[in-house]
Amino acid sequence: MFSKNTTGSERLSIWRNIRKKDHKNILEVLEDFSNIEPLPRYLDYYTPSSWPSAFEIVNDGYFCQSGITLVLLSTLINKGFITEDKIQLPVISNNTTGTTGLVIYDRDFVYNFTPGEIVSWEHVKKNATVFQIHNQFELA
Repeated sequence: MFSKNTTGSERLSIWRNIRKKDHKNILEVLEDFSNIEPLPRYLDYYTPSSWPSAFEIVNDGYFCQSGITLVLLSTLINKGFITEDKIQLPVISNNTTGTTGLVIYDRDFVYNFTPGEIVSWEHVKKNATVFQIHNQFELA
């Protein structure tokens, strides 16, 4: 879906189409994000104040684990599937996929740990190292 080989305006157009798409549930949104290949780390996942907006991430192609998570989070909030006040953003090292960065933790459900799937917090604790959990942050 998103690729460094496409221009920023092309990526923004693709993301706009996803945001406008009639998704019936979270799994359908996750499926739209499941084929994004995480790139090497672009974002400082320890410093929320340094995080670019979802629009900047898409435009500039910052599709590391954390960048994908932040764009997914913005999309899920925009579509009304989750609310910002109920989520946390753990920084993890995923022993299954080998990626390190942010995931979305919402009332025992974790998104973007395994692309296209919802897993439990218990699953994450068994299959990852949790470095830090961001409880308060502002999405740009």
